Amino acid sequence: MRERIERRANLAFTVALIATAWWFVPPASTQTSTSPPVPKASKVTAASTPAAARRAPAPVLMPRVSEHPVIAPHVARRSGAKLAAPVPYPTPRRSTTSARVVATAAPEDDAPPVRKTKFHNLRFEEDWTWVDDPDVLSDHALPDAKSIPFGDGWSASFGGQIRYRLQAEKNKTLMGTSPEHNDFNLSRVRAHMDLRHEDGYRLFIEGIDARIHGNERPALGIDRNNADFLNAFVEAGNDDLTARLGRMELQQGRQRLISPLDWANTRRTFQGGMLRVNHESAGSTDVFVTKPVIIDPRDSDDTDSSRWFMGIYNSRQLESGDNMDLFGLFLNETDPLFMSGNGHTGDMELYTVGARFGGKSGQTDYELWAAKQFGKFATDDIDAWAATGVVGHSFPDAPGKPRVGVSIDYASGDSDPTDDETETFNQLFPLGHAYFGYLDLIGRQNIVDLSPNVAVKLHERVGMKFAAHFFRLAEENDAVYNVGGAPGFADTTGDSGKNVGKEFDVTLSYTPECLAPHGHVLVGYSRFLAGRRIDSNGGDGDADLFYTQFTMTF
Repeated sequence: MRERIERRANLAFTVALIATAWWFVPPASTQTSTSPPVPKASKVTAASTPAAARRAPAPVLMPRVSEHPVIAPHVARRSGAKLAAPVPYPTPRRSTTSARVVATAAPEDDAPPVRKTKFHNLRFEEDWTWVDDPDVLSDHALPDAKSIPFGDGWSASFGGQIRYRLQAEKNKTLMGTSPEHNDFNLSRVRAHMDLRHEDGYRLFIEGIDARIHGNERPALGIDRNNADFLNAFVEAGNDDLTARLGRMELQQGRQRLISPLDWANTRRTFQGGMLRVNHESAGSTDVFVTKPVIIDPRDSDDTDSSRWFMGIYNSRQLESGDNMDLFGLFLNETDPLFMSGNGHTGDMELYTVGARFGGKSGQTDYELWAAKQFGKFATDDIDAWAATGVVGHSFPDAPGKPRVGVSIDYASGDSDPTDDETETFNQLFPLGHAYFGYLDLIGRQNIVDLSPNVAVKLHERVGMKFAAHFFRLAEENDAVYNVGGAPGFADTTGDSGKNVGKEFDVTLSYTPECLAPHGHVLVGYSRFLAGRRIDSNGGDGDADLFYTQFTMTF
């Protein structure tokens, strides 16, 4: 099994390398240009240059595989052939007749500024209309795929992402169940079209295809979704007020309660409406009414008819430069099988109110976050809360430019699961993976997590982060909840204590220069050491996770 996975991984890596290098690395000096050179003293403007000339880069003759500066050495190593001479990288050139240019040329005195590409977690938050500016260069390899005009004020942008992850788990259940090892491949392809009108009308469609291969255990709900819509909405508005209707991903604040969950192979999405109001002094406010979308791996995804999720979320920057978020959220669950801790069934009406405050003073960053929950859970009253404190300090002049930090997370648990009050915090739709360890064994419910961490730059394009997590239960009579909110290792007597265990995570991130800003490599290892609470309630041993992930975004 391991040899088969290694062969698949090696093949996937080779194919990805050849494909990305072919498109994203400048070819050998076989370029020809049909456009006459523009004298250095003259300045090209949108008025003086025809639109077709600004859009169409000079034609390129792609080199043979044996001549390509990245592919040739790799193929030679694989085949055992010898290169007669090193394959030289070409001298990049900048077309003076196109505003949409990959900015790889040597700087000139009169060269326009280069705008760095920044991809958003929510791809529909990107605005590429600036690529039409002839006085700004882009480092995007395919700028001609962005903001393409086709008449009557309409333009279209196209993009997507390809992601592959090799993941190896050991004893992920913490119970020693067979098979103990689970090694598998996760692949995900996303593609989108963003159609905009100059009057503020918009249609955004994004598809996703997520698959899992080679798994020994049954696939999780977040592993597979064969060819479906991730986003599909219409929008109308202006800089001050925007209305959106359809299927959309939601992301608010630092994603502690509302996140599209990018670590999952499938991502999370909703269906409904949103109104965004921007005000100079009050910041940006989102008002949304949605239903969660349930992933169906083999059929069209549909909404969860038993749940409504709605809220209002305001984000603003204070005069001090600090950031503040205020929010109120409502989750309504009408499933009659919903059961409280004392065995009563009924609806749930959950209200969450909270705030976040964060900023930076000198080289010290800080953040405070808190949320309070109330409402009804079947016949029980809800009374729960959670809070987070984060502080870190950066050393930009030290080798590696390290940042050293510490965070503490608290989420309430139920001191007496049999009474008529529910005190366990509900984490809603979170990105727990970023806050409670990469093994995803712990969620933001009935937990106290102390996490020291350090991040360093090993190289201009290589970063490393180390984080430790020390987990204890908030209430020993309540259960241990995983990242999906599922309870386990319960002990209503509390005799097995609060010590859940420790987790250590180390990650390496790398952006190859030849693939920047599109390619990214992530390698990580995590180990969980079970505590007395786990060992005394059916636990059997510790857990390990290793993964290698390659992402291409365009």
